[in-house]
Amino acid sequence: MPRQRRERGEGAVYYSKTRRRWIGQLDAGTDANGVRIRPLVVARTRDEARSRLAELREARDKGIDVRSRHVTFDEVADLWLSRDIAGHVSEETHSNYASLLHGRISRAIGGTPVTQVRATDVEKMLLELQELGRSARYMRLARNLTERVLDYAVRRDIVDRNVAAKVRAPAGPTAERYGLTVKQARRLLKVAAEDRLGNLVTISLLLGLRPGEAAGLTWEQVKLKGKRPTITVAASLRRTPMGALVLVPPKTRTSRRTLEIPPPVVTALKAQRAQQKADRAAAARGWQNSRDLVFTTEVGTPLDPSNVRRTYARLARDAGLEHLHPHMLRHAAASLLSAAGVPIEDISDTLGHRSAAVTAEVYRHPITPVRSGHMAAMNQLLSAGHKTQR
Repeated sequence: MPRQRRERGEGAVYYSKTRRRWIGQLDAGTDANGVRIRPLVVARTRDEARSRLAELREARDKGIDVRSRHVTFDEVADLWLSRDIAGHVSEETHSNYASLLHGRISRAIGGTPVTQVRATDVEKMLLELQELGRSARYMRLARNLTERVLDYAVRRDIVDRNVAAKVRAPAGPTAERYGLTVKQARRLLKVAAEDRLGNLVTISLLLGLRPGEAAGLTWEQVKLKGKRPTITVAASLRRTPMGALVLVPPKTRTSRRTLEIPPPVVTALKAQRAQQKADRAAAARGWQNSRDLVFTTEVGTPLDPSNVRRTYARLARDAGLEHLHPHMLRHAAASLLSAAGVPIEDISDTLGHRSAAVTAEVYRHPITPVRSGHMAAMNQLLSAGHKTQR
């Protein structure tokens, strides 16, 4: 009986004496330069070679670039970082993504060809993170980054489906969000009033600014005259991977916002202007505030976040609080606004969140139905006679 001829494109299986392995070779047409594309599969047995060749044919028929089947997850991740999101996220966010992808994720699946990454691999990686005690937020980020890299591989025809799409991040410990009671807030403001950074504490607490937003506030964005004084959050002070402190755009579109400021904040800003005027006179030619920042060192340079954290820790001890870090003032603002009856939608707008859902997830404070605004709530906080003017 004559041997049945193979159909064109089915590929061939043969034994290589030099490799001592069975080889499956597929004819995948030609590339843009007219060069024939003939990817190989290698196996120990003929049946295994036929099986792998069949898988290769199936991938080709689905439109997958079979030349890319040896590309690793790490290589796709680097392409995603450099070509897909570069310029679309902040430098800090890009650096954080790269750190996680090149760290824990890379150690788990980085060297695996992206075509061979399975849902079980992603689940195993997340379970290992859970065993290490990583937070729920960290594991969600790891899972989401893995999915986004694999989605990029799908769009580039390297794989035909995203195996991470249906993987769920396991539960993990949720970081406690500490707030302050009205009594604690008043005590903190009283202690801070005697400190050089007291005005920064007042504004951060009463407006719920992010640490970088408060440190990056410029006098151009401060309007103290008129019936409705305001500040505009238009930038954030961030440290670059090289260590420099620079002003960058706000974290999200909704982070750029204009806030009407209550009288205690107006008082604090006026006091800060007077303090800065004295600092400038003392520094003379050594004054360096080229960005016209509201909060600076004695010589006008940007506030170093590490120094701010140390100052806050000292103020916490003096105020009888367990601890205090810059973000805690933002958490406290959300707690105090909620306790004052401000609806979650208004709290979200004040804090510059993308949506009220983000506010609810991050802070989870009880919301009362009473309608009021952050102006009245924060002004009432200091109505017992506390003054920030020094």
